[in-house]
Amino acid sequence: MEIHEIESSMEAILFASGEPVAAERLAAVLGLDTDTVLNAASHLADRYSFERRGIRLVRMEHALQLCSAPEYADTVRLALETRKPPQLTQNSPEVLAIVAYFQPVTSTYIE
Repeated sequence: MEIHEIESSMEAILFASGEPVAAERLAAVLGLDTDTVLNAASHLADRYSFERRGIRLVRMEHALQLCSAPEYADTVRLALETRKPPQLTQNSPEVLAIVAYFQPVTSTYIE
């Protein structure tokens, strides 16, 4: 297996996983030894960093994980920020109480 194929396979597995994957597991799946996987991971991590890509390959003891680049943290936070729910009006708790107590209820009955 060529280095490009190894890196692409690792990249696909790590992206799909979304969490750390043991280097030994990657080696077993790819039919390689752990040192080859770790060397390929190091090369891939260096390439992401050098090209200033939006992702990083991080090594955590004996596991590898893809994560977003720290310099894009604010952008990622803005994109994934959860919106605050709208505030309830003064009548909302009363309407909810009616619906909860008299279920099923029509809008005419609530009015």
